[in-house]
Amino acid sequence: MTAFVTKVIAPALDAVLPLGVHLPQKDGGVGRWRRAWRLKDSQSTYQFNYKHVSALAVCDTVPITDQFSFDWVTICMEKVLVALENRAALELDTRSAAANRARIAKFLRLKGIGLGKVRELREMVHEALEFDGRVGAPVVSAKSLEDYTKLFRTIGLPPIAKDFQNDMAFADMRVAGPNPVMLQRMKSHDDRMPITDEIFQLAAPGDSLEAAMEQNRLYIADYKILDGAETGSYPNGQKYLAAPIALFVVDQQTHLLMPVAIQCNQKPGPNNPIFSPKDGWNWMIAKTFVEIADGNVHEAMTHLGRTHLTMEPFVVSSLRQLAPNHPLSPLLRPHFEGTLSINKQAWQHLVADHGGVEQLCGASIDAARGLAATSVKSVDVMNSLLPKTFAARGVDDANAFPNYPYRDDSLLYWDAIKKWVTAYVQLYYRSDSDVHWDYELQAWSRELASKDGGRINGMPHGGSMQSVDELIDVVTFVIHTCSVQHAAVNFPQYDYMAYVPNMPLASYRPAPTTQTGATEADFVAMLPTLDMAELQMELGHILGGVHYTTLGEYAADQFKHDGRIAAISDQFKSNLAAVGSKIAYRNRNRKRPYKTLDPSGIPQSINI
Repeated sequence: MTAFVTKVIAPALDAVLPLGVHLPQKDGGVGRWRRAWRLKDSQSTYQFNYKHVSALAVCDTVPITDQFSFDWVTICMEKVLVALENRAALELDTRSAAANRARIAKFLRLKGIGLGKVRELREMVHEALEFDGRVGAPVVSAKSLEDYTKLFRTIGLPPIAKDFQNDMAFADMRVAGPNPVMLQRMKSHDDRMPITDEIFQLAAPGDSLEAAMEQNRLYIADYKILDGAETGSYPNGQKYLAAPIALFVVDQQTHLLMPVAIQCNQKPGPNNPIFSPKDGWNWMIAKTFVEIADGNVHEAMTHLGRTHLTMEPFVVSSLRQLAPNHPLSPLLRPHFEGTLSINKQAWQHLVADHGGVEQLCGASIDAARGLAATSVKSVDVMNSLLPKTFAARGVDDANAFPNYPYRDDSLLYWDAIKKWVTAYVQLYYRSDSDVHWDYELQAWSRELASKDGGRINGMPHGGSMQSVDELIDVVTFVIHTCSVQHAAVNFPQYDYMAYVPNMPLASYRPAPTTQTGATEADFVAMLPTLDMAELQMELGHILGGVHYTTLGEYAADQFKHDGRIAAISDQFKSNLAAVGSKIAYRNRNRKRPYKTLDPSGIPQSINI
């Protein structure tokens, strides 16, 4: 009887009496009954599983309706095709070259067939997204940096390859790279890195350590979360991962960030020296250990944990607790498209045993999964609102720290998104009592916070939302994370991570214990083998290149239920266009343009 009502009677009622979008407390008896039946069906379809990824809440089974769309598959297929062509060009003398050429030919045939072959296309993309193509590949070490450049055949060589050894490029990675969230203001001397004024002036002659401290110009990137992390191995030996501390200063004249000193591990001592820019190749190797640490934190925590896996409970609980005609449903739905499907690919393949993370990263797969879980558990929603995150790290003062592109550009989007959310929410919630009596919203909030629900920390009042302002903040956080924040940490994977010498994910030699003596050959020897460099290049090309949908470009009929929304939706698009113009102006005046957050490159949802 339940299935009959859900599949037959309820849809028939919809055809005769279409559902109106409004707060559930405004429904009469029949309306409440219809909402309840839909939610009951949805709750049986979408259930939480706590074993797929450690103890995190992910969707148990992703239904076919949430699989990748044909348009997404087509876009992704184009990137996969280039990667396969690149691989075939590199493997002309190997057995797998013929197999790759056959796969390319099949892609080209299916590409012209269209929607009728979407299942076959999906299967091919899924296979490519397993990222296990390098398992069993010959382990060959590079002899020179040129060997890494030669890997790029049909995949374009990222511009960072030209100046990655430059100290300013290293500093730019902290404020505009894949993981631009690590810097924090240094408020006092840190005994773990006993920097002296003499060491400081090697990097900043004419400046002083005390003056920089007093003027709030000192910043550190601290990777203590990696201290003691288990490391992985590769067929020919051990991989290495450090827990470095890097010190930076905002230059008095240029106002740009400059690297000052690096310590490769947390405990000072004779075998853990402080490196400065005067230390030649030892300095280059120390910088690379920072990049390796940054890459491991980025992949497991900043990217996978704090965007993909943090948003998944919001997707699932929204489907389970908000009826299709709840006001938040049409608002949030475009920002959830593809997330369950791409996350399934991640936990089934990328962070699975022998997957891409285990092959590439210095951290073992168990350590990487642990870092991902820690990052999700450490999210506190109401303290994760973007302006608060900058204030908490002491990097919100644009006078003391004037050149921080990620901060400045992402805040423009935060403001635009918050204005849009505020205007939308206030159409339906006229007072705090509307929030209080919205029983679907309260169930959503409670489930997100519950240990047998989404396990999200920091929901207002432990899951009992009390005000319109709180609702606006939470929805703004969700939309910003699904769009701008994910874009900021995902798309630089091609620009900065595909060329391995710039940001390797593991070292194949231990951290240096002396300040002098290293050569270029020592630097090349610490870098990943060419099979791993090829895999990282392919991953960066695909993950950093699939742009599907654009923030603010909602479908024409997305909000057809309410004529009032057209005006505020148009205003949102206008505000986003203004953001784009301001970013374009900033980039014309920046030493290194920050193009990651160009409006055309920000999707609506986490779909890659």
